[in-house]
Amino acid sequence: MAKPDKPLLSLGARGTIAHSLTFQKRGQLTIARKKPIPTDPKSPAQLAQRQRYQDAVALWNGLSPEEKEDWRGVCPGLTAYQCFMSSQLKYVPAPIPIDIGPSAIDRSSSRPGYKTVINKENPANASGIITAVEIWAWMNLSGCKVGIFYITNGNTLKCRSATTLGDVTAGSKQTFNGLSLSVQAGDYIGMSFLNGSIEHDPSYHAGLWDALGYKCVVDDESDYSFYTGDAVSLHGTGEGVA
Repeated sequence: MAKPDKPLLSLGARGTIAHSLTFQKRGQLTIARKKPIPTDPKSPAQLAQRQRYQDAVALWNGLSPEEKEDWRGVCPGLTAYQCFMSSQLKYVPAPIPIDIGPSAIDRSSSRPGYKTVINKENPANASGIITAVEIWAWMNLSGCKVGIFYITNGNTLKCRSATTLGDVTAGSKQTFNGLSLSVQAGDYIGMSFLNGSIEHDPSYHAGLWDALGYKCVVDDESDYSFYTGDAVSLHGTGEGVA
């Protein structure tokens, strides 16, 4: 609902109409402009700060009335709650490295596309952002995508985040930096590709899931076949907070 505090066509019109048009005073002028829409890129720093705030609120709610009262008067001009939150948010925990999936190495066999494969081995050790992915292909891959997955029921997995890498050169470890894949502790890393094959071991590992087709699509939830002992050369790293 529009609520300008002066008549719309007057020189003193102010306020916002339909959340899209804003009237502002600039000196002697009244300016009408499109209401700015703030962006939310969800950078690792932003996500970490939001998590710190949520953790601080949870800590405050967990205090007894006596413990809360102990904060009163500690910070001049602030309430007990404001003082507690200020002290908590000044502390910035050191980022912890995230590691997900087995090493991207030369292995004993290969596994072809057109499939989605998800490593069970080495689930994410922390929550945060995966910023780099390593792949060792046996034959050049095309149309390669990488995703982060979690189990919803049995061998049903859902894609939490995904990105497109494109072509991957075979014969050595290839590293893709500058990624931003949301991950939660306990998640798994997987990949889809159209053509080529990925370095693969058929035994001595935690196993992998696979399914026909492209499943590295955010919110895709599908049933997978599970292969005991298998692993492919797909590994991710990033940063999180404890």
